[in-house]
Amino acid sequence: MKRRKPGKTAKRKKEAVTVREKVAKMLEIPEEVVSDRPKITTVGRKEVFVENYRGIIEFTNEIVRINSNYGIITISGKNMKIREITNEDIIIIGDIDNIDYVV
Repeated sequence: MKRRKPGKTAKRKKEAVTVREKVAKMLEIPEEVVSDRPKITTVGRKEVFVENYRGIIEFTNEIVRINSNYGIITISGKNMKIREITNEDIIIIGDIDNIDYVV
């Protein structure tokens, strides 16, 4: 039985993303349409919209930690609530103080 070296899967995944991005560029399609990278949109300090997330790690009134393919997104503030959630995106509302992104 042939054994794989650690890290080959991650390298292939990065190459696949690169190929997607190249194809998107050639076809003049916005990168975010074909990418699995998270897209974070804020509306003032009251609302955060996160696309391409993988799951919720932690949720309290003061902190929301969200897993993505490229790291953990931490949203902190007060009176935090999930206004809407689907398989592809999530909307957090509250008094947003900070958004951190850790790879």
